[in-house]
Amino acid sequence: MFCKTCGNQIDSDSVFCSFCGTKQSDINKPVLDDNSMGQTDPKTVNVNLSFGRPNTAKPIQEINEYKQPKYDLTYTKESDATLLGVILLVVSLGLAIFQPFKFDNYESYNQFKVFTSIGALVLRIFVTVWVVSIAKRQNRETFGWGALAFFLPSIALIIIGQQRKIFAKFEINDSLTKEENSQILCDKAIAFLNDKMYNDSIRFSEKAIDLNPSNKLALDTLTKARLEVPVNEISNKQTQIVYRQTRDNKILKIVSKGFQTIGADVFIDDSIAPDGEYAYLNDSRRLIVKDGKIKQMLA
Repeated sequence: MFCKTCGNQIDSDSVFCSFCGTKQSDINKPVLDDNSMGQTDPKTVNVNLSFGRPNTAKPIQEINEYKQPKYDLTYTKESDATLLGVILLVVSLGLAIFQPFKFDNYESYNQFKVFTSIGALVLRIFVTVWVVSIAKRQNRETFGWGALAFFLPSIALIIIGQQRKIFAKFEINDSLTKEENSQILCDKAIAFLNDKMYNDSIRFSEKAIDLNPSNKLALDTLTKARLEVPVNEISNKQTQIVYRQTRDNKILKIVSKGFQTIGADVFIDDSIAPDGEYAYLNDSRRLIVKDGKIKQMLA
């Protein structure tokens, strides 16, 4: 399952998030009733109510295995788009109400109309391209947003600037093997990486590796995405996450609060980093890690 605060993937039975420390809801925890007492593995519970027919129902944990949150809480809203939309709307209303331009003759009026029409067309094209790119980053349908932006540019900018990013959904085909599903997710992770959508690339790579730990291409994609991802794309008000490569080719995942380095949690392959000293690649800085936390940073 995923943490309800920072969005990172955690164990399905976790009480607290191992990344940001937030207590998780009890809604995702397995519930054992009196009929399940004595079962050693809840995933194997299979009550046959088919009266002689094979029970093809999937275990509850398998059905819920790929549930995902709807929105990416680390995404920063496109406030600059909203600001431009408000400015365009105010200017348009001002020109319509006050009509500041006066014309001496009909010819000058026609020239003004030609220039303003060309300017409006250029502006609509610019806004349309911008809104479509934002919609793509938010994993939203681009055609509809593009049409809205062309005909109502200011409204489209105002609205889309305040939208949240929708998580790209994992699509697991039960008719395929885990290896085949892993490769499909890996291909999508590579596409996200090429489009510089690093956070989505990380999620799809991690799921591909979860399905097939031997998927070397997914592991390579995950490493590349982690090293490229901007801090603000994987951070929110509660938690900040950065990735750093060491001289011995380890990838450190550093999770902090308020961008505080000392005391930040350090992970390697999502496991607590062993105690020791870690030197950054192409950098003179070194970290002293103890009990999975940064105790000291040396220049």
